[in-house]
Amino acid sequence: MLKWKTHNNVCIPCIGFGTWKLKNTVAAEVVRHAIQLGYHLIDTASAYGNEEYVGTALDGTGIKRSDLFITGKLWNSEREYSKAINAFYKTLKNLKLSYLDSYLMHWPASPAIHDNWRDINAEAWSALEKLYTDGSVRTIGVCNFKKHQLEELLKSASVMPMVNQIEYHPGQTQTETADFCRKNNIIIEAWSPLGSGKLLKIQELERIAKKYGKSVAQLCIKWCLQNEVIPLPRTKTYERIVENIDIFGFTIDDMDMSNLNKMQNIGDSGLDPEKITLFG
Repeated sequence: MLKWKTHNNVCIPCIGFGTWKLKNTVAAEVVRHAIQLGYHLIDTASAYGNEEYVGTALDGTGIKRSDLFITGKLWNSEREYSKAINAFYKTLKNLKLSYLDSYLMHWPASPAIHDNWRDINAEAWSALEKLYTDGSVRTIGVCNFKKHQLEELLKSASVMPMVNQIEYHPGQTQTETADFCRKNNIIIEAWSPLGSGKLLKIQELERIAKKYGKSVAQLCIKWCLQNEVIPLPRTKTYERIVENIDIFGFTIDDMDMSNLNKMQNIGDSGLDPEKITLFG
């Protein structure tokens, strides 16, 4: 599988497998299938409540650890320095690993709640920097940071984030943030590349997908790749796990890419990291 290289020369597989909403033994079974089918980037988070089951899957695949790329995330209640360090090692223990390939801040502190959101983000980031310099994690990054939130973080950061994981799909391109990340060599990962399934019945997407003999899901995943974004599709259906990685035998032409890039907002989760109060 193709791999992309971070600014600190770590290779990341160009497509990953998301584990949000995968629970209990189902999570272990589905992740094991995904790895065996070629998904070597596995994305999880403490907030998903499935780290131990993902760890069970990782322990039983027979794939060399060095061939896997495992991402964990720091939850919002653990942003204080010491809490962040402890949360990381708890994640490591749950996943039965000796190191992570990537560790991300799950959400920025919300200005809608915290007047000192800059300081909160900076403190959490300093903990991730410590884990990185200690060699416990190969890359560090953030999720859901907009351009100006990244700019504020960089004022105190010693290490540039390697990754920003954002909601990204046709109709939700976050152009300003994505352009900033590309300019600064921050790799973009896409959560909800299928718009949480909302895109699968959009007639215009169905029309374009049919042109290539592919499904809408395959079209959206390929569109991410051609925009230099790593998609993280998630499904518990075996056939769709197979389908979602079968996207290397076609290329979306320039006209269709342009039309997809210009699509109006569809499938948006509505989770604005500047305004959100749900997660803190």
